[in-house]
Amino acid sequence: MRGPPSGLRTSLSPPADETVRRHLERLYASVDAPARIAADPIAFPRRYPRKVDAEVAGLIAAQLAYGRVDLFRPVVAAILSLADGAGGPRALAEQLLDGPSPPGLASIKYRWNRGPDFELLFQTLGQVFLRYPDLESLFVEGWEDGAVTIKGSLTHAAATLAALSLETPAAAALGIRSVSDLPRGFRYFLSSPVRGSACKRWNMYLRWMIRPTTEGIDLGLWTGIPPRALVIPLDTHVRRIVRFLGLTARKDDSWRTAEEVTAALRAMDPADPIRYDFAIAHLGISRACLGYRDDDVCPSCPLNPVCTA
Repeated sequence: MRGPPSGLRTSLSPPADETVRRHLERLYASVDAPARIAADPIAFPRRYPRKVDAEVAGLIAAQLAYGRVDLFRPVVAAILSLADGAGGPRALAEQLLDGPSPPGLASIKYRWNRGPDFELLFQTLGQVFLRYPDLESLFVEGWEDGAVTIKGSLTHAAATLAALSLETPAAAALGIRSVSDLPRGFRYFLSSPVRGSACKRWNMYLRWMIRPTTEGIDLGLWTGIPPRALVIPLDTHVRRIVRFLGLTARKDDSWRTAEEVTAALRAMDPADPIRYDFAIAHLGISRACLGYRDDDVCPSCPLNPVCTA
């Protein structure tokens, strides 16, 4: 039998919390991380042994991780191939402040992002590196020790990147004098919690950089911000599945929804609330969750006993 999603729990009592946690642990344990990484954008920063290159490669991969995986992966690969030809992602960001773009960058496009957006992004990162030793330092500068989530750090970083983009050679050449003048595609890279965005791509990037390498997935490159402060990257798959689990009744992709889901997960694991994210996301990406009750697919899912689909 097949059918659309039906009723959802709107809250969890403590016993239900524990039941959901047990089944999330089953899902977590069932994931073949090495096999799934090949189909995940985190594969790109994992190629780079140097932190300074992995940071930039991860940012590029995360910011383009929207839409279908099979469509954005070749675009990320093409951009990073050009960066490798310039000495690496960090080197390209620094070189573009004084030199021309590598041949081919201007012609790269993905949906509403175009070559000038990528040139502006690399030059903005070059401006960051004139002021900070690495990208971690930019995010740590906005971190308030003891904060519940990373909201303040992310807000600070997005605002700083927007301001620094106005100081780039590309902005000068285009006559850009304010953030509102920036190309729409570039502004898409600057999502911020203060505008209500769930910041899925930024939160995924921060998960990669901050979470430990325990499962062989995330990179654990940053130590200045604790994993407990991370917020779940709320994409279509994750939002649907966490609603089936009763972790939120909200239907929108907003910062408020992301924080609500994260709070429910923090009750299960205060030190590392989003460690289930990779497993939940890939349940949807792999089509092991269809988004509705299916008598052939659902019985084998570790979440089936607590799923309300």
